[in-house]
Amino acid sequence: ISLNGSSDGKKEADDYESKMKALPESKLPRDQDGFPVFDLSLVGVGDDGHIGSLYPNRDEIDIVDGPWVTAAFQKDPPSISLTLPVMQRAQTTVISAAGQSVKYPNGKAGAMRLAIADEAVTPKDFPASALRECAIWILDEANASEMELDMSTVEKAVADA
Repeated sequence: ISLNGSSDGKKEADDYESKMKALPESKLPRDQDGFPVFDLSLVGVGDDGHIGSLYPNRDEIDIVDGPWVTAAFQKDPPSISLTLPVMQRAQTTVISAAGQSVKYPNGKAGAMRLAIADEAVTPKDFPASALRECAIWILDEANASEMELDMSTVEKAVADA
């Protein structure tokens, strides 16, 4: 499925969702509520907690039983994003945060702490926290540095699988 390439966010979201819904359930299964269930969802997290184009304190994060795809008017032209209910229904969701930069000497350690460990954070404030219970989080040492976590290795993870 590809985008049409226009700057009309609402039309792009509607068309993308229509294309998804046109796929047979043998290609894109649905759950009992009619939402698609992807085998794998690989999600990035912004330092402000956005996932996909679901940004903090915006209406798009509040969608719970509506469309599969929504327009996000955070930038111009707008982007589109899968909605939170779609992201939460994937059979496996993986979030990876690794690496450091001049801007982020500890990677996104603060964002990872808010997303994973801060119980006071809500999805409205920090959308990534909505995936806290349903995602596999892969962090390097820098990105996990603000939490007390038992670190693993690739070898251990493979052996445990």
